[in-house]
Amino acid sequence: MAIQRQLFDDERPAKLARDADPETSHDSAAEMLPKLGKLESRLLFAFLRICRDLRQSSAREAAEIAYRNHRNTPGEKHEADSYRKRTRSLLDKGMIKADGAKVCRISGKTVTAYRIKDD
Repeated sequence: MAIQRQLFDDERPAKLARDADPETSHDSAAEMLPKLGKLESRLLFAFLRICRDLRQSSAREAAEIAYRNHRNTPGEKHEADSYRKRTRSLLDKGMIKADGAKVCRISGKTVTAYRIKDD
């Protein structure tokens, strides 16, 4: 009997804290990773990168970052939209939260803005 691989299993989870980040960031990242699948962790990392500088991001902007970071990874065939669809999961897990509206830099449309949940 074959064992079915779980949809979000990943042997190499995304790194959520940079080497230069304080120890508290590494502790927080270590707590988050077991709760996330591969695409979710990559999308969260993209939100972290964007929100660090700009405070807010659209789901599509974060998905584009995640896609560009992994499009040349051998065996990966995910499109940007595959990442964008994980936004609801990150919301449900309390890792990001809606933060008003903004004009998306990719679509030019007014969309929901998200930010990393800090409480």
